[in-house]
Amino acid sequence: MSEGVRINLGSGHWKLPGWVNVDLDRDSRPDVCADLSAGLPFRDRCADYMHTEDFIDQLDLEHARRFLRECHRILRPGGVIRVLTPDVEQLARMYLDDPDGLKALWRDHVGVPLRYETPAEILNVGMRFAGHTFLYDAETFAELATDCGFRAERVGFNQSGREPLRGLDLRSPDNAISLYHDCYRLD
Repeated sequence: MSEGVRINLGSGHWKLPGWVNVDLDRDSRPDVCADLSAGLPFRDRCADYMHTEDFIDQLDLEHARRFLRECHRILRPGGVIRVLTPDVEQLARMYLDDPDGLKALWRDHVGVPLRYETPAEILNVGMRFAGHTFLYDAETFAELATDCGFRAERVGFNQSGREPLRGLDLRSPDNAISLYHDCYRLD
């Protein structure tokens, strides 16, 4: 695959050098200012790679489906989008099996004040934190991606079968509860 256009969706203040950084927040000075929930301002089949971290969870399931279909439209055949999103299964497991670990993760890496600092409060606040609308498990995300014309491959932190998608992740297993997927455009 050529090393063509790369698009970072929902970049915020974190820019990827050599990528087209897209965000709604003009203060973050994106290369392209756009509302990602309302369609993407790129021509068909123009990108080889796309990346988005902690954005898709801000959309309800139907809007997430529209967003991924837009990504599919923009990617060239064989193109890949890397999608990171909070993992509701990991969150639930920590709540049930490691409440002290959940408290430590929240305290050390999230830092949003809580009234009671209980696992139940963390679970509830965590489900709504930072604009979360729909949190995924691996199965649900894979079904969504398939419905949008992708083959979703679950990968590890900063790992990818494609070199341009390696080493991009901000949120690691040490400081977040995330799913990591490379989604290959099917044709």
